[in-house]
Amino acid sequence: MELSQTDFDILNAIKSGRVESGTLISHFVDYCDNAIGGNPRPLIEAGLIKSDGGSVNGLTDAGLKAWQDFKDKKANV
Repeated sequence: MELSQTDFDILNAIKSGRVESGTLISHFVDYCDNAIGGNPRPLIEAGLIKSDGGSVNGLTDAGLKAWQDFKDKKANV
């Protein structure tokens, strides 16, 4: 999955600890909408964000790879 800047910002909110493990998905969606301007649901559905269906539990291995790939790509531009 090719990330947009907004997608990266959503993943980065989790990676950086601004969104803690156990945050309710409804709160996470509100945070992303208000603070980032994006919708995290497609990233959850794509398997980049760990979720038990009710809360956010970090990034999956695929999410970490997508985050790192985007970060590396930006560093080389």
